[in-house]
Amino acid sequence: MSKGHGAQTPVMRQYLAAKAEHPDALLFFRLGDFYELFFEDAVVAARALDLTLTARNKGSEDEVPMAGVPHHAASAYVQKLLDQGFKVAICEQMADPSKVKGIVPRAVVRVATPGIAYDDSGLEPRQNHYLVAIERSGDAAGAFGVAALDLSTGEFIACEAPDVTSALSELVRLDPREVLVGPGATDAAKPLVEVRTRVVVRPVPQALSDGDADAVLDSQLGAGEARASCPSAVARRAAARCLSTARECEAGRHLPVSRVVFYALGDTLVLDEATQTHLELVRSVDGTVRGSLLAEIDATMTAPGARALRRRLLAPLADVAQIRRRLDAVELFVVHPAMRREVRLALAEVGDVERLAMKLALDRAAPRDLVALRRSLVALPTIAQALARCPEPAARDALGVAHDEPWIDSCDELSRLLARAVSDDPPARASDGGVIRDGFDASLDEARELMRGGQRLIVQLEARLREEASIPSLKLRYTRVFGWYIEVTKSHLVKAPGAWRRKQTVATGERFTCDDLDTLADKLAHAEERAAARETQLLATLIRDLAGAHERLRAVAARLAAWDVAAALAEVAHRDDWARPEIDDSFELVLDDARHPVVEKLAAAGRFVPNDVSLGAAEGRPRLWLVTGPNMAGKSTLMRQTALCVILAQAGAFVPARHARIGVVDRVLTRVGASDNLSRGESTFMVEMKESANVLRRATRRSLVVLDELGRGTSTYDGLAIAWAVAEHLHDVVVCRAMFATHYHELTELAVTRSATCENWSVSAREHDGDIIFLHKLQRGAASRSYGVACAKLAGLPEPVLARARAILSELERGAALPSGRASSLRARSREGRPQLQLFEGGAPAEIQEHRALATLRAVDVDRLTPLEALQLVASLKKLATES
Repeated sequence: MSKGHGAQTPVMRQYLAAKAEHPDALLFFRLGDFYELFFEDAVVAARALDLTLTARNKGSEDEVPMAGVPHHAASAYVQKLLDQGFKVAICEQMADPSKVKGIVPRAVVRVATPGIAYDDSGLEPRQNHYLVAIERSGDAAGAFGVAALDLSTGEFIACEAPDVTSALSELVRLDPREVLVGPGATDAAKPLVEVRTRVVVRPVPQALSDGDADAVLDSQLGAGEARASCPSAVARRAAARCLSTARECEAGRHLPVSRVVFYALGDTLVLDEATQTHLELVRSVDGTVRGSLLAEIDATMTAPGARALRRRLLAPLADVAQIRRRLDAVELFVVHPAMRREVRLALAEVGDVERLAMKLALDRAAPRDLVALRRSLVALPTIAQALARCPEPAARDALGVAHDEPWIDSCDELSRLLARAVSDDPPARASDGGVIRDGFDASLDEARELMRGGQRLIVQLEARLREEASIPSLKLRYTRVFGWYIEVTKSHLVKAPGAWRRKQTVATGERFTCDDLDTLADKLAHAEERAAARETQLLATLIRDLAGAHERLRAVAARLAAWDVAAALAEVAHRDDWARPEIDDSFELVLDDARHPVVEKLAAAGRFVPNDVSLGAAEGRPRLWLVTGPNMAGKSTLMRQTALCVILAQAGAFVPARHARIGVVDRVLTRVGASDNLSRGESTFMVEMKESANVLRRATRRSLVVLDELGRGTSTYDGLAIAWAVAEHLHDVVVCRAMFATHYHELTELAVTRSATCENWSVSAREHDGDIIFLHKLQRGAASRSYGVACAKLAGLPEPVLARARAILSELERGAALPSGRASSLRARSREGRPQLQLFEGGAPAEIQEHRALATLRAVDVDRLTPLEALQLVASLKKLATES
């Protein structure tokens, strides 16, 4: 950074001082109607925002790069920089330049980072905007502390994760916009970028001691409060890191955060990063909400309700009593549809009270925010009345309202204050005027009356003076030089009252002034200025009074959000015919006519085939299902819908089934689909093995495990051996409820040796004239074949390739030798059609082997051949005949 002559002007010294305080931020420096950036900041911002890069002292030795944006449009530019991961410091003029002699004082009033939203344009209404910090305890194998602060809602939470995997899963669940990584915690945060590309990971090299962390928290929350509410020292360090960053961003302003809530990961159903991704809970495979489970069940009417539903879905409960209480609330709205309809209509009028309360507390509320708050408060009595009319005796218990308290704090005095103070349609910016309603303040009304009716007041004063002085020709006139004056002709000068003061003599008479005229002239001259100043004062007082009730407003928002979620889930249950699950502490998992909540919507009406599931980890109950069947038959759908039913039930929702009984699950662990991770140097098979290893390490007897197609990406016997060993471990060692889908038909032999606790099930399909027909119905027993060639036909493989595949398959199934004469390592089929596991013997060659060209020709579906495919088939047959 050059600090030559150009950098040593008083203004540039101000800039350099502000920049020195915030070296890691791009400094927006207010100069008149623009925010200017200088030196390297200007170069970076010009490139990031596509601005024109200019210079101060252009052409001289101390040329300073320079770029700027209009101050009225700064918000959009700041948000663009935040979206790209930059940090921005706002340096404002602290006085009106027209009233200051010399250099205008300037100071940094705010710092914006990706994790602390600059304004509403950087917030997603239906999702929290978290700044997250992660710390690690002293030793390399120590626990991790994770804390999250959403300054837009005031939510401040912290937890302790025992290892890297748990910490990463929690980071993925929180889905932060920015992560502050303390020393030693990089291992947990770095992989987050690969699954959440928008997140900004910012290493913080300075270590934070436990004592310093407690001091930061005590200064905000009160002495000893943090230790009392958060027992983990490493979690408190992470919380202090979040709080310190937020304080820096608010430039000394007191933060409206009064407590940190500690939660243990074991208090909820644990959903690791792989499970969240595989089951598409809040994002589908393309990274958007559309097509996810959340998109299907989110019928909430308010933004706080939508955020609460998302949090519930990603952290379902593990306590039976709490789950049942949530289900009671949903059932209440299901049983009383008229009440549900009335409450939801009223909720539609409620704005984001949670974020409005925080904007008031941070003194950032705009005029239209006040209108939104007023409209929200007006709706509260309607909601309370609708609930009060409910005839259900247990309604208060179901909705979490004590019998000695009102349904909701209606904030009547705040509602009345807003109704009296704020106009019906205020401008977007307070500086445009017209925010305060007429009649609220006499002084403001007078100033506005002068602005709107100044000429009328002059006429009235002129008539009064004319009458009092008995001068019929008296006139009130105005010039820029002399202002307002009383004009009296020479013939009436003797009638001029002595209290009038002579102002000027002209050829036709005299010009006077008087106290009444001076007072009115002064009011007219400064009416607009006084109106603006008075309105600003009234608005500041109003916001300060409302801000004093921000905790009440947040409590109201929390209660409304809970009701909104319950009513929304009831709406979904009624719309889609979902049932209330029975939740208990058993090890049962019984679903009758279960459906996939998302796939069912994509299928044609009435075409989705429901299926039953019955698993139990208790003695004598089948705890492991081995599911076979062709591709596309619905194995993955079956297993995913089972896992989703468990998650929905423990989140407090009804489930897509005719009946459900679910013993509480502590973890849902999945290994579904095939994907590589080349950025980490991991092949598809390696990713599969790592996910499987995680499942086996973390599964307990109370877990639900869903494994789909384990052992692909390696040789047949290697894959089969791994799949077999994993299935045995889940059944014999973990003893949990598990579903295992496979194309290794040999694996179904497990059900023979463990018949009481392991069952074979298959998804039915039929082959007709070379085409496969999926029945999607689950049936007891193993599938006899996988129909891979038939599925390849559906995918559009050319007929010559399909014909050749059928021929090779037929030979391999008969145990034919390979072209080299060696025995195939693949299995032959028994007379019953079941695959035979030949681990130690090669398949005996067939006594009579049909010519390969004839076998290929016999397998051809002539009716499907195109002319080009027919030519290709002839060429293929000729080559086979030549080779033999």
